[in-house]
Amino acid sequence: MSDIIISGYHGFRNSGDEALLFAILSTLRKKKPDISVTVLSKTPEDTARVYGVKSIGRYNLFEIVKEMKKAKMLLFGGGSLLQDVTSSKSIKYYLGIIGLAHMCGLKTMLYANGIGPIVKKGDRHLAAKLLDKVEVITLRDDKSDIELKNLGVTRPMIEITADPAFTLDTDLTLSGEYYKKMAGVPEGTKLAVVSVREWKNSVKDFNDIIASLCDFLVEKHGIYPLFVPMQYPHDTRISGEIRSRMKNRSYIINRELTVPEMFSVLSEAELVIGMRLHSLIYATTLEKPAMALVYDPKVSAFMESIGQSACIDVERLCKSEAESVLDSMVTGREESRRKLKETNALLKEKAEKNADYAIELLK
Repeated sequence: MSDIIISGYHGFRNSGDEALLFAILSTLRKKKPDISVTVLSKTPEDTARVYGVKSIGRYNLFEIVKEMKKAKMLLFGGGSLLQDVTSSKSIKYYLGIIGLAHMCGLKTMLYANGIGPIVKKGDRHLAAKLLDKVEVITLRDDKSDIELKNLGVTRPMIEITADPAFTLDTDLTLSGEYYKKMAGVPEGTKLAVVSVREWKNSVKDFNDIIASLCDFLVEKHGIYPLFVPMQYPHDTRISGEIRSRMKNRSYIINRELTVPEMFSVLSEAELVIGMRLHSLIYATTLEKPAMALVYDPKVSAFMESIGQSACIDVERLCKSEAESVLDSMVTGREESRRKLKETNALLKEKAEKNADYAIELLK
């Protein structure tokens, strides 16, 4: 029998969502060392082995119901799972899991979620109905709070905290130099970590513009791009296409990295160009200046929450504007790091509250 069932986007080899699970489990175990957890996962055997938890298939309805009848609480999140821009199918799945938990008598908590955009009328109605029955909702940004209010969700206790990834201890005993050598990076090379993904609404010449920006960094500032696929192997194709359009050398980590390994690689960078949200969260945690390639409101919401304005919309990507942002980042690195250090301390304290609320609800 588990105390808590965790539902999220786990087992899909997405570094950001694995970082969330890693952070959630670490914080919960710090607050309650004997806590027992079951995680719903696409690859339950891998999840059980890596995190030392019980794990069952996220689509195995029989096993999920069986587990819910024995558990005490559903912890949903984190991440921006409750949105229907990428897929209406996924939001129905996640709301279905919350609905099952209610039917089985479990306490439910949304843990550091990003909410929305939810645009379809049916999805909004279902979300409002089910989320209003949740006991506790913690959110990672103000925009999610506004979306809940617009849905008419008023019953739960709602608190704005911060992304669980800010509670991660950035243990850099794993050498980033090892992974740099694996990627063929010569010793002493200055690097910018680049995290990109496919996006249907990106400007038509997105790959050419990013390749040109990478060349600009090399030629003006002597900083070479190191492409790091945050969702492996999905992000390797677009990374390879951009590299093929460059005039200068670039490098790629062509393997899946664990959360500590990802931290070790990003710790070697001068700055980060990030499209995946958690590349930006990793960068902030490590006090690395970052330029956000915004494809989803959650990315701009995060940058606003940490007081950073280096955001470029991928649907209206302008090469000259992006070059100006990169210039400012390179010349203002030290000041950015000072501000990020102050921001991190505050965000870590807020992120810790997520686990406090979860343990209190469990009691």
